[in-house]
Amino acid sequence: MNFGLTPQGFNAPRLADIKQSLENAFIAELGDVNTEPQSVIGQIIGIFAKFFADLWENLEDVYFSQYPNSASGVSLDNVVQLNGITRLPATRTSVIATADGLEGTLIPMNSLARVPTSGQTFFANVGGVITRSNADIVKVQVDVVATQPYTIVLDNQAFTYSLPVITFSNVGDIFVASNSIVVTLNGIQLTAVPFNTDSNTTLADVASAIQAFDSGTACTAVATNPDIITITPLTGNNVVVNSISITGGATQASYVITFLAPANEDAITAALTALINVGTPTWLAVDNMDTTLTINALDPALPFSANVGLNLSVIYQASPISFFAENFGPIPLPIGTLTFIVTPIAGWNSITNLVAGVTGTLRETDAELRIRRQNSIKLLGAGTVEAIRAGILQKVAGVTSALVFENVTLQQEPILLVFPLPFTLGDVITVTYNTSDNFMVNFSFDQATTMGLIVAQFELLPEISSATYGGTGNQTVTVNMNISTVFTVNSAVVTGVAQSAAIKGGRPPKSFEVVVEGGTNEDIATQIWLTKPAGIETFGNTNFTITDSQGDPQTIFFSRPTPIYIWVQVALTLYTEESFPPNGIQLEAENILAYGNSLGVGIDVLFQRVLAQIFSVTGVSSGNMQIAQTNSPTDSPSFGTADISIAENEISIWDLNRISVTVV
Repeated sequence: MNFGLTPQGFNAPRLADIKQSLENAFIAELGDVNTEPQSVIGQIIGIFAKFFADLWENLEDVYFSQYPNSASGVSLDNVVQLNGITRLPATRTSVIATADGLEGTLIPMNSLARVPTSGQTFFANVGGVITRSNADIVKVQVDVVATQPYTIVLDNQAFTYSLPVITFSNVGDIFVASNSIVVTLNGIQLTAVPFNTDSNTTLADVASAIQAFDSGTACTAVATNPDIITITPLTGNNVVVNSISITGGATQASYVITFLAPANEDAITAALTALINVGTPTWLAVDNMDTTLTINALDPALPFSANVGLNLSVIYQASPISFFAENFGPIPLPIGTLTFIVTPIAGWNSITNLVAGVTGTLRETDAELRIRRQNSIKLLGAGTVEAIRAGILQKVAGVTSALVFENVTLQQEPILLVFPLPFTLGDVITVTYNTSDNFMVNFSFDQATTMGLIVAQFELLPEISSATYGGTGNQTVTVNMNISTVFTVNSAVVTGVAQSAAIKGGRPPKSFEVVVEGGTNEDIATQIWLTKPAGIETFGNTNFTITDSQGDPQTIFFSRPTPIYIWVQVALTLYTEESFPPNGIQLEAENILAYGNSLGVGIDVLFQRVLAQIFSVTGVSSGNMQIAQTNSPTDSPSFGTADISIAENEISIWDLNRISVTVV
C-alpha cells in the first residue's frame, strides 16, 4: 500500500502499519530476532512506531490545513487570504449619542456613560464639545416682542421673519405723473409700476404688484392712503424689501422701511418654524407654543450650526458625541437607553442616544469564516450585482444586511408613494418634488377623490406621462415618467392626521441602488466606488463624497432602509404537564426579539414564523398572537394576523418595548 501523497490524496499509515514495517525492517537487517512486545527489540519498535505515527498525523494535519473546508484557526486565516479576505475581529457596539449641557462644555476622550437597565458601559472614543456650532438639538427662545426682524441662522442659512412697513414721503403727492416705481424683494426685481391716475391709485398698484409676486415671498400687501404699504408674509414665507427705485416726473418720493411688532412670542416661533421646515432640510423645527421652538437634526450624524439674531436666545444645546461599548461583542443598544453619566463633568447635564447603536460582533468563528469565504468567491468579479453586494457584505465592517437593485432600461422606474393611513377631513397633502418644487391637495369628500386630485396634480407636470392610484385602501400613488426624463419625489407629508408617505422606486435609467443596514457611510461609499461599473449612476436616499485615486471628488449614492416598526402581542396558554420557567415571559419576548433582529433588508415578517418562536420555551401549549406595523415607534398600532410585507428598501425594527407577552 502506498502512503503519503497519492493520486487519491494524502494516505497516512496507521500505528499498526508502522509497527509492522519496523518489524519487517529489523528482521531483514538482523535476522530472525524476537519482536514480541515484551522483548527489547519489540519495545524499541513500539517507541519508534509511536513517534512515526505522531509524525504522520502531523503531516496529515499540514496537508489538510491547505484547504478551507478542513483548515482551522490560524491555518484557516492563511488559506482565506488567497481569496482576499481576513477573519473578522470582535467589534464593539458604537453609537452617536447626544450630550446636552452648557455651551462650550468639553467631553474628553474616554468619558463614560452607562445603560441603566443592562449595566453596559460606553466610552467617548474621540471626545467632543457641547456647542450650538455643532448641534443635534437647539432650543431657541423669543426674549422680547419688538418692531424688528427675527433671524435664526442654521449652517449659514438665514431664516428671517418680519412684518415690513413701507412709508413714503414727498413734498406733495407721494407719486406724480410719469413716475415709474421698481420694487426689489428678496433680491428679485419686480416689473416696474407706472403712475396711474393719481397717487392713491398708484400706491394701491405698487401694493398689488408686491402681493402678486410669489417667489418664496407669498404675502399680503395692504395700501393705506396716502403713503403706507404694510406687508404680511404668509406662513412659511418671508419678505425682505431690498430697494425701491422711483424715476421720472418732476419729483421723486423717498421711503423708509420699518417693522410692525408680531402679535406675540408664539406668532414669532410659529412663523420661524414654518420657514425653517420649507423644502427638504436636514433638520426639523418644532414649535413648542411656549415662546420657544426646538430644532432637531434628522440624523444625529449630520449636526448643524445655529446662531440667532436680536431678541432671540439659545437656551439649550446638545451635540453628537461618538461612544463605543467597553466590552466587545453583540451588545444591543436600543434608542434612548444610554442615559446615565458615569464621568461627572461640570456643564454636562444629560446624555441619550436618538438612534440605535450599531451592534458589535464576536470574533468570527471558523464555521462563519468558511461560509463567508465561499460567498466571497463572487468578490473576484466587479461591476455585477453579485460582486457589488458581496463586496459590501464581506468588506465593510458593521454591515448586517445589503441588497442591490438595478435598472437596466433607458427609462426611469415608476415612483410609488404609499400612505400608511387613509386621509380624513381637514388633511392637507404636500408633495415636494425635484428638491424644492411642491404642490398641495386638500382632502375632498373621500379617499378616492383625494387620491384622484393628487394624481391630477402629477399629470400636470411635464416630466410625467401618467399617474394612477390604487393598492390597499387606495393609499398608493404610482407615477410614470416620460422617456429621457428624470424626476424625483422628495416627500409627501400629510398635516391633520400627521403621516408621511413611503417613497419607493424611481431609479433613473441605467442605474443601481445599494440598500445597506449597518456600516459607516464613508466605508460603504468607498466600497461601492471600488466595484461599480464605470459610467453607471448610483442611486439612493443617502450620499457620501469620497476622493478617488486621481484626486477627484466622487459622490456615491446609496440607501439606508426605511424602518418599519413591528409590534407583537401574544397571550400564552400553558401546558400543565410541563414546567413553565419563572422568567418564561421574559424568555418569550427575547426569543421573538432575536428572531426579528435576524431579519434583514427586504425580508417580510411572516406571522406563523413569529408565532413559532413561542414554542422554544417549555410549558407552552398554544398562543394567541397579533402583530402590527407603524412608521414611527410612537404611532398607535392596528393589530392583526396578516403577514407584514417589507419592501426592498425597508427593514423591520424590533424592540422589547413593543413586544407584549402575557399568560392566560
